[in-house]
Amino acid sequence: MKIKAPQSIYLKGDRHQAILLLHSFTGTVRDVKHLATTLNSQGFTCYVPNYPGHGLPLDQFTQYDIDDWWNEVKDAYHFLENEGYQHISATGVSLGGLFTLRLAEQFDLERIVVMSAPHKKGESGIAKRIEKYGQRMNQILNFDDEEQLKQMNTIHDYNHQIELFQKVIEDIMTHLKDVKVPSKMMYGEQDDEAYALSAQFIYDHLGTSNKELNSFAQCGHLMTHGKGRDELEHEIVQFFRQ
Repeated sequence: MKIKAPQSIYLKGDRHQAILLLHSFTGTVRDVKHLATTLNSQGFTCYVPNYPGHGLPLDQFTQYDIDDWWNEVKDAYHFLENEGYQHISATGVSLGGLFTLRLAEQFDLERIVVMSAPHKKGESGIAKRIEKYGQRMNQILNFDDEEQLKQMNTIHDYNHQIELFQKVIEDIMTHLKDVKVPSKMMYGEQDDEAYALSAQFIYDHLGTSNKELNSFAQCGHLMTHGKGRDELEHEIVQFFRQ
């Protein structure tokens, strides 16, 4: 069975505002597809890039690192600029939330919404996410035992990329004071408690006084799916319509 990388999503709206939506680490555009369609129904143009390697077998996923994914995000921002949008906002979940902060630190944005973003991440935590991703892809592709082992062994050579991942998070947290735009931090109360602490840390260190911190009782880590999604989407729409 062959599998293709998910395609980016581009939904044009009738407003003069565009929103960049960014998915999670080891996720795909499906993380934020429903949110994109909801925002688009309110007139916003929405663009959702898919990070290189995401949605592909582990041996292809591990050919890329966080710098490659960040370059995809920057390209997505410039794509919207080239489409003529002068008012660009961003939102993202988990790694997408971190990239949203980094965009606000380095580029001209109108508003940002950050969901389930960690302010630090241990090496074992990142490796575990990659391992779960590999197991999930092995099942989807129905690999035999030999191929599954071959796929999982690619994690052993990914240590440098994991260290790079941690350094990028540290760099983002160091420059939170450079975020000057209206910002909304969100976390799910069903998620690990560490993410509530991270949301508070990020909120406290942002360089804007125009900021909000919201929790959602029914949401887990992937806030854009499952229980609590409707309430979450309503809050995000209202924030971007301000």
